[in-house]
Amino acid sequence: MITITMSKPVLSLFSLSLLLFASACFATRSEFDRLNQCQLDNINALEPDHRVESEAGLTETWNPNHPELRCAGVTLIRRTIDPNGLHLPSFSPSPQLIFIIQGKGVLGLTVPGCPETYEQPRSSQSRQESRKQQRDSHQKIRRFSKGDIIAIPSGIPYWTYNNGDEPLVAISLLDTSNIANQLDSTPRVFYLGGNPEEEFPETKEQQKVQHILPVGRRAGQHQEEENEGNSVLSGFSSEFLAQTFNTEEDTARRLRSPRDKRSQIVRVEGGLRIINPEGQEEDEKEQSHSHREEEEEEEEEKQRREASKNGLEETICSAKLRENIAHPARADLYNPRAGRIRTANSLTLPILRYLRLSAEYVRLYRNGIYAPHWNINANSLLYVIRGEGRVRIVNSQGNAVFDNKVRKGQLVVVPQNYVVAEQAGEEEGLEYVVFKTNDRAAVSHVQQVFRATPAEVLANAFGLRQREVTELKRSGNRSPLVQPQSESQSH
Repeated sequence: MITITMSKPVLSLFSLSLLLFASACFATRSEFDRLNQCQLDNINALEPDHRVESEAGLTETWNPNHPELRCAGVTLIRRTIDPNGLHLPSFSPSPQLIFIIQGKGVLGLTVPGCPETYEQPRSSQSRQESRKQQRDSHQKIRRFSKGDIIAIPSGIPYWTYNNGDEPLVAISLLDTSNIANQLDSTPRVFYLGGNPEEEFPETKEQQKVQHILPVGRRAGQHQEEENEGNSVLSGFSSEFLAQTFNTEEDTARRLRSPRDKRSQIVRVEGGLRIINPEGQEEDEKEQSHSHREEEEEEEEEKQRREASKNGLEETICSAKLRENIAHPARADLYNPRAGRIRTANSLTLPILRYLRLSAEYVRLYRNGIYAPHWNINANSLLYVIRGEGRVRIVNSQGNAVFDNKVRKGQLVVVPQNYVVAEQAGEEEGLEYVVFKTNDRAAVSHVQQVFRATPAEVLANAFGLRQREVTELKRSGNRSPLVQPQSESQSH
């Protein structure tokens, strides 16, 4: 008989290994339970379930408890901001990907560790003038317009303002199952001000936790201040906030937003005057938006090159956070008769590597077809921007779990590896954006598979003659964008 003895250090290491193995098993089991939400026999086209009307806009949300959204581990918000409307600063533990459907505006992020004074006077005369008057200091402000995709990292406060002449409409994806979210799958939006209404009332019961009285408030103390606002500062007493920010208590009460009924989108009377990167007040009518956009992209590229010279990795302080994916000249795939496709991933927009998200813009012309394909490594969410068409989704059993017409404002979830095809309607075509839960989402097309498969394999697999195999491999469409031959050219 052989007796094995272990020293205490070895025994401790062995115990630690067992603990790590057990933890891994539990984590795997928990992940399995989450992924098991994707046992979908039927998929529905979803529309917003809840509306929050504000003073200067509208917030619409999808119920995250829909089986399709639980499968993808995400939820969505659609915001409409009126001209001169300001969406108040907020942040979320879930990273966000925003697509601008309509309009233009400006966006500001407050990133810890980045310089607070992005705006700097360019000349000595400007410096002298700046000494004469107190200037506003803030981090870089980014402009955006229709067709832009914008990345918002988790926990980073941001605000948006509509400086255009038409309503600003944006659709936002919140990736609640992202590794950056250390809480749970319940969508949460934290507002720094105002009196925002609950955006996801369906999850209110899930968010109930034991109420902890903040510092400076005890039973019988400052009771008149409770429940006067829904921002994160509303949970602190005005006395405590006055001490914290070294301000008058009346100002502190305003920070708590008591009895403010304007909700999360407020109107800026007289418009918002923005300081541009040169430290001068912007006149919106003096230069076109596209020209300003080109200048900003050049400045961002200059900063990235400078960071590279210094041997520094690109940080969020200088990172590009937006990219236009709807511009016709920037299409990745194009068929003049069928449509165009443009993708934004971590190769074209590096910040997406940290968000682990990507997006795809698709514009199908009248009767145009996006041939059967599947996402190899991501769930995807198809949101219809304009027009109407038909979407078909097939599962691993060969069953069509979705085969219906879709229209503007509807959302369809396509689980990973489910084969999907889209065809535009006869009137105005079909335009949509696809959010994907992987920063390097890869797509495989049935046509590509056929062309890459030996003829003998295809002949035996499908019982085809040699002529039919040749026609399938060589005479078929080379692009996944297809226009039926019977249809005339249409844009």
